[in-house]
Amino acid sequence: MAETDGPLKRLVSQFSTEFAAWLLSANVRQTRSLNTDLPGTPVAADQVFRVTLTSGQEVLLHIEFQGRRSRQPMPWRMLDYMTRLAAQHRLAMRSVVLYVGRGAGVNDNGTHQVEGVDDLPALSWRYRVIRLWQMSAQDVLALGSPALLALVGQTRIEQPEVIFPEVISRLRRVPEAERRSRLLTEMGARSHFPGRHM
Repeated sequence: MAETDGPLKRLVSQFSTEFAAWLLSANVRQTRSLNTDLPGTPVAADQVFRVTLTSGQEVLLHIEFQGRRSRQPMPWRMLDYMTRLAAQHRLAMRSVVLYVGRGAGVNDNGTHQVEGVDDLPALSWRYRVIRLWQMSAQDVLALGSPALLALVGQTRIEQPEVIFPEVISRLRRVPEAERRSRLLTEMGARSHFPGRHM
């Protein structure tokens, strides 16, 4: 996962407002990156942001990137992360796992529970699951966010001869030169990842 983890973290950090708007399905005023080291035994989440929605509500956005393998099953890792984050920040929270690479997260629906002795759940938790490798490149284009276009290399690309010129064209229309340059660089880095499917 190291080959995709670092670049994806960098992409989300640089364009956190756009990613927060997408993952929260809400209008975002601002994001502020938070310390990813969690209390208790040494554990670090991949990305954590304090997000201010345009309504003024503050929410916590927690993002994990995961390939095909995980030392500990992802649902248990997420439970650990989520409980630590909830106790530390005490905000409304959304946790998201972005699965990268064909087959990653295929059995994770993001809803888990531990049964109680009385046939009621003793504990339940849920998080949003996004399998980038199952998304169509067209779906990413339809989102309309230039920052998210750098994810296209991780998606299912059925017509690369059509998709890549369209992505490059859209990125070239980004008005701010520095932002445009960073996005084109990230798009180039992302297109070489093993998760790319054509």
